[in-house]
Order: sequence, then C-alpha cells, then structure tokens
Amino acid sequence: YKIVMINCRFCKNELTDLVIDLNNQPSANALISKKHISKINTDSKEDKYPLAVYLCSKCKLAQLGKTVKPSNLFTFDYPYYSSISQNWLSHAKNFVKSSILNFNLTIESKVLEIGSNDGYLLQYFVENNISCLGVDPAGKAAEVAFDKGVNTLIDFFNIKTARKIVDKYGKQDLIIGNNVFGHIPNIVETIDAFKICMSEDSIISLEVPHLLSLIKNNLFDTIYDEHYFYFSVIALKNIFEKFNLKIFKVEKHSLHGGSIRISITHTKNQKYQIGKEVEEIIFEENHLNINKPSGYLPISNKILDIKNITISFIKKLKKQGKSIAGYGAAAKGNVFLNYCKISSQEIDFIVDDTPAKQNHWLPGSHIPIYHPDKLLLEKPDVIIILPWNFREEIENKLKKINMWGAQTVTFLPDLVVNYNSDF
Repeated sequence: YKIVMINCRFCKNELTDLVIDLNNQPSANALISKKHISKINTDSKEDKYPLAVYLCSKCKLAQLGKTVKPSNLFTFDYPYYSSISQNWLSHAKNFVKSSILNFNLTIESKVLEIGSNDGYLLQYFVENNISCLGVDPAGKAAEVAFDKGVNTLIDFFNIKTARKIVDKYGKQDLIIGNNVFGHIPNIVETIDAFKICMSEDSIISLEVPHLLSLIKNNLFDTIYDEHYFYFSVIALKNIFEKFNLKIFKVEKHSLHGGSIRISITHTKNQKYQIGKEVEEIIFEENHLNINKPSGYLPISNKILDIKNITISFIKKLKKQGKSIAGYGAAAKGNVFLNYCKISSQEIDFIVDDTPAKQNHWLPGSHIPIYHPDKLLLEKPDVIIILPWNFREEIENKLKKINMWGAQTVTFLPDLVVNYNSDF
C-alpha cells in the first residue's frame, strides 16, 4: 500500500511517532438524520477516518494525522450549544469577573472571542457594559448569541477575518479562545491573525484541555476529529516564542477532566512577568515524559483495559436482562462507544437536552437520540452517562425524575456505578 507522509501542522517536521491509535471512526458530531439512517442501514456506508495522535519530535506538539476539513465539521447548524451546561456558564461568568480584575478592563476596553458559540461567555461582558465581539462559523448558535446582545461575526477566524475586525472595530485588548485553539488546524495563521488584532499591551487568554491530564486520567474519548491538537505547556511555549509572544501565566482547572488557561502577551510587554507556575508545570510534564513517545505507553495500555472492562460490564448487564439507556449525545461519548464497538444492540437509546440533537442517531453506533422524557416513559434499569465531565450535573437532574431507581454508570476516567450497585 502507499505510505502517505504526514507533516507537523506547526513546524512541518515529518510525523513518525504514532502515540495513540483509536482506529477508524466516523466524525464524532456527525449525527444522522431520519432521512439518512435508512440509507446507511440499506445501501451505503458511513465515512470513517483514522483517529490517530502523533507526537512531533521537533516542536513536541501532539496532533491528529490526516483528518476532516474544518468546513465539514463546524457547519452553520453545528449542534453543540455551550449554554446547555450550567457548570460551564458558571465557569464563564467567573472567568469574566477575573479578567476584568486581572487585566484592568473598563467600559473603554474591547474584547474578542474566537469560537463564541451561543454567547455563553460574552453575555457577561455585555452585562458589564464592555464592548465585545464574537467570531464563530456556527450560524444557528450565533443567532442565539444575538438574542443575548452579543455581536457575532459568522465566519472562521483567520487573517482575512482579523483584518476585517481591526478595520471595523480596532485593536482588541483581550482575545479569548476557550476550548477552540485545538479546533483550528492552521495554527500558524491563527497566531498571525491574533497578532493582527493585538495592540502593544493586548492579552490572549486560551483555555485548552491539558495533555498531561488526558494521559494521567486516560481520557482517550477527548480525542476526536474536531480536536486537531493536544496541548502541553512545553509545546505551547515552543510555539508562541516563535511569534515573539510569551506565556506569562498558567492556571489549572478541573473542567473537562483537566484544563489549563494560559495568558499570553508580547515578549517585550513588561507589565506582565512570567509566573513561576509556568516552569513548574513544564517540569511536571517533562517528569511524565509527555515530550517523548515512551510517555504514551501507559495510556495506550490503559485504553485497552477500559475497553475490555466496558465490554465485560455491558455483557453482564445484558445477560441479566437489564435495559440500558444513555444520557448525553456528546462527541466524546461517540468516540468511546465506537472504540468499544458498542451499538444499538447494547444501548437501547440516548437522551439529550439539546433539541438540535434529538430525533437523530449517533454516528457509528446508530443509537437513537430522544428528549429526556423518554427515560420516564421507558424506565431503563441502567443509565450510562457519556459526558462524564458533567456527571454531577446530570445526576442532579436524574434525581428529580429517577423514581424507579435506575443505576447510573460512567466508564471514564474509571468505572463508577451509583445507587448501591450489586455489580
């Protein structure tokens, strides 16, 4: 067969170190409509792509190999809405408060958010009378943002968009990217676009899942086609230094299994000195060898263990005649189900709070998605919570309706069964 060379999306070095392989998978958010499910079940196959993470031996950036174009992923009707989670809204509100305080923002300041979605975060800047602008290609989510008073440019963020923003709105004091920096494959153009929007004292604040947490907590389901990159502070420091930018602050957060928020400015900006925590986290990353292929052997072995535990657990439930449902049609859940080869033969249905996801089917597994009222109707014995990062929030919702005593289960980061399980 023909060997295709893959190059690092940042430094163009040839990628030869395959560190995590989750096999061929359908696009994680490509929910299937009623019209297409019958077609897939009869005369056609779903598109599937290799889901494989490589580590660049030169710049140490972990990234997917060949994958789907962003324009095929982040469409006008992209189904994810950030405001669906109260925990995430609370996190966003706290971020706005701390940003106003830490970066001395006033009603004269200008704030730009890349990947602003449904206005989940910028709405709090609006409340504080601070001028803000969102950029997002998901038009339907942007319509929700407009209703919150959040001005949104429906487009991808790139050099052309950045020039438009500066021409119309001027340089931006704070540029935010929360869980979006890893979604943009052209990392060089993205940082060039950031710099176009920056004045001498501007700050970039990026929140990204931390590669260290992914490895330590075995969070392989956070690897999917929308996430082109998996960031360590080692790699981020290497990247931003090439653009005469410095990471001066790193904060750890528990959301999504472990994230970091990095604050960046021009290297010559003396207002902000580099905090000692930056080197402390780099030391921790080096200690666990995440800048070397050998550092990924533990998670590769653990992934197989989790798969075997999951399959064995579900087989046991089915043998006992238990009915199984799922909660949350999340992308991470789809990766997990497809890697473990779990389908509608094992899980009867999924419920989700997002109307745009209801009355569709999950990619690969072909499990139908319904409104949460379906749980009351069917009363399943077991409910598997797929977005484990919102487990507590989902369990609180279930406590209000789960009068029949269904057990709740999460498989990641570890198998957890609630409600006095016998398993």
